[in-house]
Amino acid sequence: MSEHSSKPGYILLLSILIIGVVASAVVSSLLLLGTASNRASYSVQQSAQSLAFAQGCAEVALLQLFRSSTYGGNETLTFPEGNCAILPIGGSGNSHRFLCIEATSGDVVRRLEIIVQSVLPRIRISSWQEVLSFSVC
Repeated sequence: MSEHSSKPGYILLLSILIIGVVASAVVSSLLLLGTASNRASYSVQQSAQSLAFAQGCAEVALLQLFRSSTYGGNETLTFPEGNCAILPIGGSGNSHRFLCIEATSGDVVRRLEIIVQSVLPRIRISSWQEVLSFSVC
């Protein structure tokens, strides 16, 4: 009779052990998913920041080009979270100028390629696009 009375204790102990393993697996999965989500969110933030830096540098380059047609680019602007490079500006004079901008935030790099149709009396852009690699600069 003592064998039969001890079996419910083993069943209870085994049930608690199985429930503990399943609960540990669920908690581990949730922690891994949270970590992956956090990394993805950070990467998206860096990508948006890098694009904002590139667009800001493009505006700076266009303003400098508007002020002086001899502006040649070839400068880097640094921010606390990243930087952007205005590569040497192609073309000369008032028309058919080429600007290439490369911005970095963390590990994310974004590149803009801008083709300026004319600078004066007002800036006319014929193409402004994000590219994987530069083709006009």
